[in-house]
Amino acid sequence: MTELFRRVRYLLNRRRYDRELADDMEFHREMAGRDGRNFGSTLRLREEARDAWGWTWLDRFGQDLRYATRVLLKSPGFTLTAVLTLAAGIGVNVAAFGFFDLFALRPLPVREPETILRFQRRSPQNYSTHVSYPALEFYREHSRSLSAVFGLAQTRLALEGRDKLLRADFVTANYLAELGAPITLGNGFDPGSDAAASTQSVVVLSHSLWESQFASDPSIVGKTVRLNERSATVIGVAARTFGGLTSGSTDVWLPILSQPYYFRGSELLTTISEDSVMMWGRLRPGGTPELAEAEMKSLTAELRKKHPSAFWEREYLASEPGGYVMAAQGRQAKGNGSGEHHKQEIYTISALAGCLVMLILAVACGNLGNLLLARGVAREREIAIRVSVGAGRGRLLRQLFTESLLLAMLGSVAGLALGALTLRLLIRNTNAPAWLDPSPDWRMVAFALFIGFAAAMLFGFTPALQIARQRHRATALRQILIGGQVAGSCVLLIVAGLLVRALDRMLYSNPGFEYKQVVAIDPRLVAHGYAPENARSYLRALQDRLRAAPGVASVALATHPPLGRKATVFSSDTDGRLTNIHTNHVDSEFFETMRIPILRGRPFEAGDTQTAVVSESMARRLWPNGDELGKQLPMGATKYTVVGVAGNARAMALEDPDAVECYFLAGAADLPGASVLVRSSVAPESITAMIRTVSKATDPKVTPEIELLRTAFGRRLEGVQRSALAVTLLGGIALLLACLGIVGLVAYAVSQRTKEIGIRMALGAVPTQVLSLVLRQFSRPVVIGLLIGIAGAAALSQLLRRQLYGVSHLDPIAYSAAVAVFAIAAVLASLVPARRALRVNPLDALRHD
Repeated sequence: MTELFRRVRYLLNRRRYDRELADDMEFHREMAGRDGRNFGSTLRLREEARDAWGWTWLDRFGQDLRYATRVLLKSPGFTLTAVLTLAAGIGVNVAAFGFFDLFALRPLPVREPETILRFQRRSPQNYSTHVSYPALEFYREHSRSLSAVFGLAQTRLALEGRDKLLRADFVTANYLAELGAPITLGNGFDPGSDAAASTQSVVVLSHSLWESQFASDPSIVGKTVRLNERSATVIGVAARTFGGLTSGSTDVWLPILSQPYYFRGSELLTTISEDSVMMWGRLRPGGTPELAEAEMKSLTAELRKKHPSAFWEREYLASEPGGYVMAAQGRQAKGNGSGEHHKQEIYTISALAGCLVMLILAVACGNLGNLLLARGVAREREIAIRVSVGAGRGRLLRQLFTESLLLAMLGSVAGLALGALTLRLLIRNTNAPAWLDPSPDWRMVAFALFIGFAAAMLFGFTPALQIARQRHRATALRQILIGGQVAGSCVLLIVAGLLVRALDRMLYSNPGFEYKQVVAIDPRLVAHGYAPENARSYLRALQDRLRAAPGVASVALATHPPLGRKATVFSSDTDGRLTNIHTNHVDSEFFETMRIPILRGRPFEAGDTQTAVVSESMARRLWPNGDELGKQLPMGATKYTVVGVAGNARAMALEDPDAVECYFLAGAADLPGASVLVRSSVAPESITAMIRTVSKATDPKVTPEIELLRTAFGRRLEGVQRSALAVTLLGGIALLLACLGIVGLVAYAVSQRTKEIGIRMALGAVPTQVLSLVLRQFSRPVVIGLLIGIAGAAALSQLLRRQLYGVSHLDPIAYSAAVAVFAIAAVLASLVPARRALRVNPLDALRHD
């Protein structure tokens, strides 16, 4: 401890200690001179003294750093090229990490996000992201491990004077207070009692709605607005930085107990079997998620005893961190395993994106490694002189690596700036919530520095070792580096080609159903409190009026409209393989309206009970012998008789080319959640106003959500479009970096073989032979790199095709086009410096040393 204290004291007072040491050395040198003795080298003695103090390495690092700075400043062209190359590789990775950081690691702008848990229903066979409101109330009243339980129900509301529906969050009274929601104007809800809030028709506006719809009126508090044709008093405006705990942008927040006021007849507050509320809890000080889950499990068991039909066998509440954006991204799903499947999708896509952006860094590092090796030739004289005066291999290696480390740090700074700018542009040009702040945080800075150090190890250490050994003329390492660049570039170009082909296939191929002329109408009868019989009457009246309207070809019902956001998925163990079955409840006109052909058997008919129509892919998987008609299909506790086989439509799983879909005839219990599908014989956008009018005439209090399936299809394409654009840009960057590396490598080869080229030309070699001589040594690494790249792209595309619709892992057009683009670019890049070999004067070359 005393030794450590002494060393720290020296570090903090180095300048004073050095002055005192110099004075002491000078005094003893003078005294030794008077006595006729040789004192020795003061410089060596000072170094030995510093060694004893233990911080010599810091001085030497400072010397190496200063020398590296001078060396790099003497070669501004090389330094700028190296830094920009690194900035491209590091910047892409920083942008990707920043996106991941923003959505997975960075907490939401709420109070104490680390103590918030999101709860979801689970059982060995089932999954749901929501709970019922009576269940939430029970958990809130009986929980002791949580200091607060709060939740919300999402829906849409019509604002008078606005065509587009608002996204409304009906929240518990303590929701805004628990999250510490900043209020720009007025106040939030009284967190003390939901009952008090329910007696008031009050609303809190989002900052964006206040700006766009009310022109930032500072006197908006206290005014009345009409939502779903009911009056509500504005009590506050949330700050721009607040978005709550859910994805997307909320327009208004309202007390959850006032939901029946806007949806007359709603049973959301009383029906324990209806999952409609997202639930969160806040841990008490010292509490853990494990304790909270254990308590919730016991409370769920109590609830199941009281309401056995409303809960699954061995049901429990699973928790996950709720104060982060990733928890807010969970899709609205119910079924067997669908939630875990969605999480697996996120992890797979993140890993795939990470592999692709790391390829850019690898290509950049390979490029710089070749640059450093080529630059080592220009420093032959310097290295030789330093070796001749006694510099050891370790000292040279340390100095050369310090130069690489300085380049990497400069590249990290430039890459951080480039990555932050790219991330900001990405966020600005997407529908990201206004409260998402893309400014770099400490994690992004640390990542940029770490990846810069890793890059220095990748591109700096091996070349530095080769130069220190004075083996920088060897071409084996250069060929390995160029092969790596080719492989990385080839992977990115092929994946980009696959995505572009997938996008083209999605735009111009038939997904198995005809969507372009169809309009989906979601009246959200559950939210309006419709019982099954009332829902039947409403839907029958609405369908009859729509069939009689001009421009309508056919009308159908479905609980899950094609291309919608909701899904019900059941998992079935088939011959040891887990099969995800996408289910839908439809009426007898669904297949005709969606133009889904019935290949065998028949569609549904009036009077059918417990019948099913399966997709061709499902029939092939379950009954490969083709004898599926009349077979019994067990789904939970009920068995259904297969009456027909429909064509593969991917209506509920567009991204999955092998989607397994099963249709059941909609019963009375399905009608409150059903949507109406209208096939138009004219332009579908021309009948949306008529549909809204007919709906209002059927029930004035119902404001349906109307969407063209063409619009929904475009929304589902967004993922592939963005992926194709991003990977194409990455491929372009990699191709540019690889071409720059090839240019430098060929130029170096020409400069090193000038004398040989001159001799061959003097002996009568023709230009093609000279070019072959120069380029032959690089053909092998390029070809090997292409083969490795093709194999790597095939492996990555296997993962890609499972996540994005239309991607084929063995698309010959995409593969051949990518290889052709790279080959042409590589040849052109090689010919530019290779032309120097054709202009060599044999006499000058023979005099070349």
